[in-house]
Amino acid sequence: MSTIQGLMKANFYIVCPPPPVTTTTTTTVGYVFAGYHTTPGYVDKISPSTMTLVKTFTAPSRHNQVWALTTLSGYVFPGDNTSPGYVDKVSPSTMTLVKSYTPPSGHHYVYALTPLSGYVFVGYRTSPGLVDKIDPSTMSLVKTLTAPSNAAIVRALTTLSGYLFAGYSTGYVAKISPSTMSIVKTFTAPSKYPYVYFLTSISGYLFVSCDSNSDIGTNRTSRSGSIVKVDASTMSLVKTYTPPLSPVTVRALTTLSGYLFAGYSTTPGYIAKISPSTMNLVKTFTAPSGHDMLRVLTNISGYVFAGYLITPGRVDKINPSTMSFVKTFTAPSGHNQVWSLTSLAT
Repeated sequence: MSTIQGLMKANFYIVCPPPPVTTTTTTTVGYVFAGYHTTPGYVDKISPSTMTLVKTFTAPSRHNQVWALTTLSGYVFPGDNTSPGYVDKVSPSTMTLVKSYTPPSGHHYVYALTPLSGYVFVGYRTSPGLVDKIDPSTMSLVKTLTAPSNAAIVRALTTLSGYLFAGYSTGYVAKISPSTMSIVKTFTAPSKYPYVYFLTSISGYLFVSCDSNSDIGTNRTSRSGSIVKVDASTMSLVKTYTPPLSPVTVRALTTLSGYLFAGYSTTPGYIAKISPSTMNLVKTFTAPSGHDMLRVLTNISGYVFAGYLITPGRVDKINPSTMSFVKTFTAPSGHNQVWSLTSLAT
């Protein structure tokens, strides 16, 4: 048989590879928690990937208006704008109450919360300003710092290099030893912006949002704000950032990927991405129409999240590299005005 005949009689097969198997995996790396100006206080657990509600915590009776939130050791801690100022320990998996902290008499209206070295620190709207150190396992008081008479209303708390920093409405920032609950050193805000609203830290520096008015709700047409960069070791001024908008209140701060993000109490809300080394503006975000009076910022999974003082409450997810809008969470009916945000990685 010739070679050609053999080839004509041979059977040829084309072997195709099997189709690729596509698997879709959704990984939740954490949650965003939003606290509201409601009675009783509500805290919503939000999926940051879908921006949908997972579950709600309803605070006990008299635990109203969640003005502060923080997380520690896998738990969520809401602080209430009540007299006395309660702090609740909440299981994030079930969104149920584990235990509550009732402060001593005279410790009213929780304005700020932060964790450090296994403890929760609570700042109050009192004069002089009070800061409580709480054991989160027992939800009991460890020690209280009473500020000097010129330091009223603890508006903000943050931590850096093992120290606690408290920002007071009267333009005073205290560097505090968390072990002794004593003041190590202080910083006074510039005279043009004598009221402190928020604190954060990055790259070894403290950042303080200051304002010309002591009350966020008044004189919004004649006020101005700034952010000051403070050397945390010497508690001295390094540089000042003045927003390009005027008038404006720099109401919230957060940090992500080496940048500082400032939220402005404007209509609509506005966020600036700032280089902390140069204190120069990098890029801005303007919120969708109706997302007014930005109150608070947080971050998780590489995104920035902003909460607004509107009804019902809304939280925007923002891409920090492009400073563009990604998605909005609209709170359930009755969950009005987002006064606090935090995040918890899982």
